[in-house]
Amino acid sequence: MRRDHGTVLRGVLLSLVVLSGAFGMTHLSSPGPGTRNGFAGALVSSTRSAEIRDDEDIYASLEGKWDVETRDWLPDGSVVTGRGEWLFSRVLEGRAFQDVWILPARRPGGARAQHPANRYGTSLRMMDPTTREWRVVWLNPVSGAFDVLRARREGERIVQEGARPDGQRIRWVFDVLTRNRFHWYGGAEQPDGRWRREAEFSGHRRGLGAG
Repeated sequence: MRRDHGTVLRGVLLSLVVLSGAFGMTHLSSPGPGTRNGFAGALVSSTRSAEIRDDEDIYASLEGKWDVETRDWLPDGSVVTGRGEWLFSRVLEGRAFQDVWILPARRPGGARAQHPANRYGTSLRMMDPTTREWRVVWLNPVSGAFDVLRARREGERIVQEGARPDGQRIRWVFDVLTRNRFHWYGGAEQPDGRWRREAEFSGHRRGLGAG
């Protein structure tokens, strides 16, 4: 996986820019003529690329805005809960997905409370045109997290596996994923070979509730 960091970075790092303004103009509110040549207009796409087949479009159900309940296992073994927001959009001519993951969620006006597992980060999920495999890069400037994974579909699940910069193996799984809700959990391999759960997220599409 160490070689993947360099490979993925060459192809996607320029796209992993903080999207504080871009998601104000996602596919949910199409950019007007005056914004089409700006950053958001160039980045965000309202449709999937014709180069990606329907059966390969594994992240399609996530497109949109989600309210998320979170559980994080801290290094001392304690568990903290929270409420966050996760926003997904197609980007780069519909060949990729990018998200903004915010915990705790923003208050009216944009301010956020404190949280031990503070996140204001972004992921880029891109379809490799040669291998037909999804690659995922997650970065969180708050904590310095920078993770690289590969994704595959297993039945109704999406399994994402990779490594951190220090080589520690990680596995993140969407084990429930519908148009209206999802459940996600993530863990890391320990030195003794066991897997330790680190986080668990339950999301409901904003404005539609559970279902």
